[in-house]
Amino acid sequence: MADIQTADELIRELYRHRKVINHLFKRKTASFDELTELADGKEKEILQAKARGMISLQEGEPARLEERLLNFVEDFLEINEDIRNYEVDESIRILKKNIYLYEIDEDSRERERYLHRIKRYLMSIGRVIRKNAGTLNNLVKQEYKTASSIELKRIKIEDHNEQAEKLLELIKNAEELLENAFFRVVPDEGLRLIVNDLKGTHLTMARHNLIALRQEIVRFINQIAELDRQHKKIIQLKKLRDLYELEVRTNVEEVFAHENALFFDTQLRFQTHLDLEYLRGDDGLDIIERVATRRQHKIRMQLQAELDIDGDLLDPQQQTMLHVDFSKLKRAFFLQNEDLLSFVKSYDFGEKMEEDQIIKIYCQVALIFEDEMDFGLAENPFDTAKQIEENGKQFAFIRPKKQEKN
Repeated sequence: MADIQTADELIRELYRHRKVINHLFKRKTASFDELTELADGKEKEILQAKARGMISLQEGEPARLEERLLNFVEDFLEINEDIRNYEVDESIRILKKNIYLYEIDEDSRERERYLHRIKRYLMSIGRVIRKNAGTLNNLVKQEYKTASSIELKRIKIEDHNEQAEKLLELIKNAEELLENAFFRVVPDEGLRLIVNDLKGTHLTMARHNLIALRQEIVRFINQIAELDRQHKKIIQLKKLRDLYELEVRTNVEEVFAHENALFFDTQLRFQTHLDLEYLRGDDGLDIIERVATRRQHKIRMQLQAELDIDGDLLDPQQQTMLHVDFSKLKRAFFLQNEDLLSFVKSYDFGEKMEEDQIIKIYCQVALIFEDEMDFGLAENPFDTAKQIEENGKQFAFIRPKKQEKN
């Protein structure tokens, strides 16, 4: 980050701008006025955060966290939903290089540095593989449920299948690397524990999860293909029905049998400039009046079309639906302490939400992420489930599940 040279200086800057960073991390974007209010009206504080590389502030655009800071926080909290297979590939390459340097360097101090790097990258491989496998599993199930069309479902699921295949290949490469004699010869207990944990826990569990996920993906792809086949059959049946009704309920065949005009052909039009002397005569005056009348009629029709339309006359099926990014909504929910209903009611969707829309989003989030939610159910028959009552309606008291500590 700009002008920051030490860890102490970085920690001080993060603490100084903690309110602004926390607000932008939760909301993703904010206006300059919002951030100034958070800084107790001190515009200098916001400009300093920009100069220090904490926030991105471009003219005419909302403020955001700088990409490096955002990635750092998401990686540390393990809530980044990007599949970063390239990190595993790069870590394996760096491990091979450091193993080779350890073996040829005779300086004991340098060998300690290489060994420390090897341990660090081994732990990084386990963490990234475990996270990528879990993220892939969540994305596949979520996008199969929420994708708006069959084609979107197919493209996204097939892309995740390729990523799962690549991750399985990286797990195999990591296991082959761990068979290197280096890990059996080096007398370091910490290294031995890291290798055993990586082989026996992270890689094995990730492989089993990915194999199960690919079986699930195959099932999803087959279901998508069946849905696509059914959709095409329904379209074909509709065409056949329309053709049948056209033939049976109309006299279209009789009309075509006695009609020879090429009414489907493009009408040929020829345009020429009228002579000025002709336009000055009576016939020319009639043409000018007809053109003027037609233009006035067109303008009146445009003005009429621009008048306000009564909303009651609109077909509710034609109204625009609000697009909600459920992944971002879930991440924001898991970072605060409210129950799901209160959170959805207070969340900034960018426009005012009606009660029925709030309830619909509440139900969708609970359904999509049900495996990660605590619905406040009773632990034994003598207790009652936690509920929220509002406007005569009862809602489940939904919170994120508590993460079990290893």
